[in-house]
Amino acid sequence: MRRLPFIIFAVVVYALGVMLMNKNAPSGVMHGPANLPMPEITVSSLDGKTKWDATALNGHVTVINFFASWCTPCADEMPELATLKQEFPEVKLVGIAWNDAPNTLTPWLKKHNNPFEKIWLDKTGDATIAMGIRGIPETVIVDSKGVIRYKLTGILKPELRAGAFGAMIKTLRDEAAREK
Repeated sequence: MRRLPFIIFAVVVYALGVMLMNKNAPSGVMHGPANLPMPEITVSSLDGKTKWDATALNGHVTVINFFASWCTPCADEMPELATLKQEFPEVKLVGIAWNDAPNTLTPWLKKHNNPFEKIWLDKTGDATIAMGIRGIPETVIVDSKGVIRYKLTGILKPELRAGAFGAMIKTLRDEAAREK
């Protein structure tokens, strides 16, 4: 009978541990509906000379990574994004820097071997909100028609790139090639 409180305590501790581990685990699952139209966003280029034009995405599979120079997991993710770009050179890889400044971002990108084709700044956070980004890093895959088809919360890891994330890019790339 004296063992029962200990067993209950052990079960509760185990359950809490599992819940905490799952809560903090990087997720590769889509959040919300599978097919979300790309929202209107307002961002400017790193040099401040151009504004976002979503029509430039049409006809291309695009991977958009939300990051910041002050984000440690974002720095950890840069080598994997570079590998992604090598594996899928035909895919546009763009970055949207949240709450960052060009004078900090430029040297940070150089240090981390900038994998992006284009960098955009979301100084106000409006684009991040419009895209439903809850934290960084987050990455979305947009198909050639401007529809968000996959959303990754957390760091892109090799097993995700080789698994569901990479498979989605291949599927969308093949669909875009058939449409041309």
